[in-house]
Amino acid sequence: MTTSSCRKLTGAAVFAAALLSGCAASVTGPDRASLRVEGARVTVVAPEGLCIDPESPDVARAGGYLLIGECSLFDTSAEAGRALPGVITVSISSGGLPGDLDQLEAFLTGPGLAGLSRTADAGTVRVLDRRRTDNALFLKLADSSPARAGGADEDYWRVFFPAGPRLVTGALVPFSDARISDGTALSLLSALEVNTAAANPRPPAPAAEPAAPDAG
Repeated sequence: MTTSSCRKLTGAAVFAAALLSGCAASVTGPDRASLRVEGARVTVVAPEGLCIDPESPDVARAGGYLLIGECSLFDTSAEAGRALPGVITVSISSGGLPGDLDQLEAFLTGPGLAGLSRTADAGTVRVLDRRRTDNALFLKLADSSPARAGGADEDYWRVFFPAGPRLVTGALVPFSDARISDGTALSLLSALEVNTAAANPRPPAPAAEPAAPDAG
C-alpha cells in the first residue's frame, strides 16, 4: 500500500492499514497523523481547534513532515475552529535524540545555527528569544533568507521536543500581513508538544555515564 493511499483512509480503516501494511504516513483524524520514520512510528497531534492538512504527511530520507493550520484551509465543510493567521510546519528527525535539552540548545545556538536557516546560512538567521520547559526548547528566530515561502513572515517561533525515539520540531510561521503575539505562539507550540508527547511512548532515558574508577 502506498503512502498516498494510506492518507485516503479514515477511522478504523486507517488503524488497521497502519498495522497490517506499515504505512509510512497516515492521517488518523482531523487533528492527528501517524508517521513511521526510520522504523519508529510517531503520532503528531495538533493544538485544539486546528487540523492537519490530510495531503501533507510525508516521509523521506531526511525524516517526516506535515502541515497544521485552520481546519477550513483543508476542508471547506469543516466547522469553524481556531483562527490562525499562519501555519505550523512539523518535522520529525530520521535519527535518534540529540542528548538532553542543554546539549540541543548549545548546538542550535552555536555550531548548528546554520541548520535553522532556510538556506543553511548561519548569516541569515538570528535567535531573538529562547524559552525552556522540562520537555521542550522554544526559540524565536529572525530568518532573512530569500528562500522563505511567499507570504511568510521573517520572525517566527520554533519548538523542539522528543516524541518516542525521535526529535520533533514545530515552526509557527505567521503570514506576512499578520502578527502572532509571543504568548499566542508559545501557547500553540506548547499545545503541540504536550498533545504529541502524550500520544507517544516516553523517550528512552539517556545512558548513564560510567562511574569513574576508584582512585584508591
